[in-house]
Amino acid sequence: MEKETRALKISKIAAKSAIRLFVIIVFVGALPFITGEQPWSKRLENSHFVIPNKLTLIAPALLFAGLLTLIILVIKKKYSVIDYNWLLVLNAVILLAYIAMIYVRLYSLIFV
Repeated sequence: MEKETRALKISKIAAKSAIRLFVIIVFVGALPFITGEQPWSKRLENSHFVIPNKLTLIAPALLFAGLLTLIILVIKKKYSVIDYNWLLVLNAVILLAYIAMIYVRLYSLIFV
């Protein structure tokens, strides 16, 4: 049995943490939208969310597709490729920052 290097252990822990953190934050962020006192028609009544340029949706779609691809690759390789692990962590951090910005914007439009 081959002994793991310290860098591989650190990248494994970081990749596993990034996946778990992403799932937890997406779930917690979706809770106010799922469980609410008001019905959806009433929540969306006064919110006017307009995306003037539809091409701005390409970046988050690519980030999400990249995250899914990296998750599949990392799990398939059993966290043994250090570069994939760190790419997953970087992609997850960028996507979490993007999701947080969108969540703040949508939360203020829908729930306030």
